[in-house]
Amino acid sequence: MKVYLDTGVFVDYLIYRGITGHFLRKRGRRNRSVKQLHQDVSMCLHKIGKMHDGFTSSLTLYEAEEALYSYLWKSTKGVRYRKAHVIISSRNVPLQVLAIKDRYNLQILDLSEDIVERHVGETRLIRLGVRAADSLHMVTAILNDADILISTDLHLLALNKTFQNQKGKYIECLDTNKAKNVL
Repeated sequence: MKVYLDTGVFVDYLIYRGITGHFLRKRGRRNRSVKQLHQDVSMCLHKIGKMHDGFTSSLTLYEAEEALYSYLWKSTKGVRYRKAHVIISSRNVPLQVLAIKDRYNLQILDLSEDIVERHVGETRLIRLGVRAADSLHMVTAILNDADILISTDLHLLALNKTFQNQKGKYIECLDTNKAKNVL
């Protein structure tokens, strides 16, 4: 099975993996505790690493770093040399995502011209009000024949079985609590 992972999946994994996760995910979601989010994603990644082909976009590396940068930027007003400190603190997040990639045998795909062209021309995503990053994730999943797209984002989860991959199969969009049972 081919499994696409959205940025939020990596954020949930980092919750208990160093100091970064504490800043990225402070609360649970959809009636699940932070601990349960981490357990669910750990199970998903373990199963993907053992039995499936998992992948994400290089966009994920940017989004993960930007998530921490945005949080730290808001919380460090008045700090001298703020920008440099925030960048230094945030820059480790892509390294952590790369470590997850290596640990679970995931691929990181390029954000290619083909993906951007498809994203720009995908009128259904536009009509559904799907913003750029989520649209790029969905198009990457489509063009790389994902069977499942695992996401923490309601906008992507709402696209469950809306789009077909290149083989004509509808892509299931699942949060980790449901994906762990399908994998």
